Amino acid sequence: MVQIRLNKKGDVGAEEWLEQIPYIILTLVVMAGIFVLVNYYINLNVNVKPVEKDVILNRILYAPNSIMHVDNVTGVVYPGIIELSNFTNEVLDKSIIYSYERHAAAKLSLYNQDKKLIKAAYLNSVWFDRLEPLARNDIAGAASAQLYYKSLPIVYMENDVKQAGFLEIEVLIPN
Repeated sequence: MVQIRLNKKGDVGAEEWLEQIPYIILTLVVMAGIFVLVNYYINLNVNVKPVEKDVILNRILYAPNSIMHVDNVTGVVYPGIIELSNFTNEVLDKSIIYSYERHAAAKLSLYNQDKKLIKAAYLNSVWFDRLEPLARNDIAGAASAQLYYKSLPIVYMENDVKQAGFLEIEVLIPN
């Protein structure tokens, strides 16, 4: 590093300051480069919408106090087996509790092998009824929602008799 020397009167000469200009410019360029790189690679906005629908589906399918069959002795949840007596709005609303009212909603439709509707249940039915027409017609905005659809082959238990069927799930995620 270049040392700045004082002349006889204690002043700093102009020549020494002129020699420092390239170092000052280089320092400013390096600082600007670091600032640009940090701002480019920092992501402050995270979109959780694609993950939110999967979380709702997994909570419905794997929660021990939800619609799925649970072994009374071991407490094991069988994700592909629906207990028909638990397939109600009340059970779904108790299994997924949010701290705010406007949250994800879902409609679960249970069909037999012949694609005949057996039963339907709603998670947060009030908001599903409000947002479903907006989502179906692709109306955008803060008051609307996005609709996601999934169909799964399942087994449902009616009076301890297992039967094959399909579970169609429509999930609404509010904007």
